Amino acid sequence: MSAEANILDRLPPTVEQCSSTGGLSLFDSEGRKKSQAALLIEIGKKALLFHDSSLNAYAEIEQDGVKSSMPIRSREFKEYLGHELYKLTEKGASSNAVRDAISTLEAVAKFDGEMKTVAVRVHQSKDYVAIDLGCAGRKIIKINKDGWEVVDSVPVKFIRKKGMTALPLPAETGSIDSLIKYLNIKPEELPLIYGWVLCALAGVKPYPVLVLQGEQGTGKSMTSRVIRSLVDPSAVPLRSPPKDTKDLLVSAANNHTVILDNLSGISPEMSDCLCRFSTGGGIDSRALYTDNEQNLIEIQRPVLVNGIDDIATRPDLAERALLVNLPVIKPSERKSESEFWANFEEDRPAILAGLLNGIVSGFKHRHSIKLESVPRMADVTYWVTACERDLGLEGQFNAAHEKNQQSAIEAGIESSPIGSAIMALMSGHERWSGNPNELMACLADIAGDYQSRSRAWPQSAKGLSNTIKRLEPNLRKMGVLVSRSRGKSGRFYIIERLSTANL
Repeated sequence: MSAEANILDRLPPTVEQCSSTGGLSLFDSEGRKKSQAALLIEIGKKALLFHDSSLNAYAEIEQDGVKSSMPIRSREFKEYLGHELYKLTEKGASSNAVRDAISTLEAVAKFDGEMKTVAVRVHQSKDYVAIDLGCAGRKIIKINKDGWEVVDSVPVKFIRKKGMTALPLPAETGSIDSLIKYLNIKPEELPLIYGWVLCALAGVKPYPVLVLQGEQGTGKSMTSRVIRSLVDPSAVPLRSPPKDTKDLLVSAANNHTVILDNLSGISPEMSDCLCRFSTGGGIDSRALYTDNEQNLIEIQRPVLVNGIDDIATRPDLAERALLVNLPVIKPSERKSESEFWANFEEDRPAILAGLLNGIVSGFKHRHSIKLESVPRMADVTYWVTACERDLGLEGQFNAAHEKNQQSAIEAGIESSPIGSAIMALMSGHERWSGNPNELMACLADIAGDYQSRSRAWPQSAKGLSNTIKRLEPNLRKMGVLVSRSRGKSGRFYIIERLSTANL
């Protein structure tokens, strides 16, 4: 570099140079050119930098009068910084400069920025629900006991994840009556669908797990897409079954809803993970492979899964699930996809408005609902019943849910070779007792060689004990009580049939 060029680099900026860079100077107070990292930091600090309760760092930028929030480490924010630098210097940002700037801006957001509430698609507070429409104008639906309205902002920072698409602008008046036209379900099971949607759309926790089951050709995927389009529409609405729970966690962290399409059975680990999504639970993982820091993530999401096989066979998942069996679609009732979606898009604004009216009813009546019996996931039933009141549907969800839970209990017992064998054993006995080995042998005789040699059959007394522990709640609801005791000869089981009064 020539001596003349060095002198020019140290000259103070002219008025024209400053005004052309949006108020940012390319030179420092001594007339030297600023580094790319320094310029990127200045660009980033013009945004609103903040953090959430978990100390994740975010930036809110304003473009064309529209404010957008994004994680500081996201590709979107890095691209924003790079574009702004290019407009200043007509040069691309080096990876080292971007990395240094991001680290600095993240520290500023965590230690100097305010703490804000951050949400994806839906946020519920004590007094209102806010739903990100997902449109380019960043409009938000705000709902409380007095009604709903579309507003420009709420005291929540919504972030957009990749693939998120827009909900329709709700109609001024609405009804959920036409929803049944787009769901291949029995009318008596419709309350289970709108119950799930009213929880997911309002962010009411714990979330029930919606399970759609049916043979090939029953419209499971189409029904799943319709339901998702009313809550959390996406460019990729259905996801294939994940290879492991880590992939499932990634999907949950980047979407308001978790939708799994065409499951063939479900592993115990996956079942446990779906239970955590329903009722909440922390996920502990290493932050980086190079250190021993931890990431603690609290993930609670609405879950919808579909498949041909019985999916919610484990009792803990079955108690959290709404099981809907889809009937076969007659050839005469099939429509082309183009016709189907055209009709649905025409009705979707009114259906969404009807659901919003239900959420308004939920806020108005949620503290005045009385139930004769309180089922598992009681908060769900109280909330949906409150939503039903002003829609003229009060009690339909609770009735459908109670019937559904009984079916789920029976399906869970039938899907377990041990559960089926115990029920068969007690069909001819009022009481049975014996040690673990005697019980194993007795149940094996009932089940037969095919079942007792399968992978689902426990291979030890400990395995039998673990299996029975999982089945005990459902067995008790089916009228069979399993208890354990210890005598002189060791441990033994007592299995008794319960009277109706004790169920």
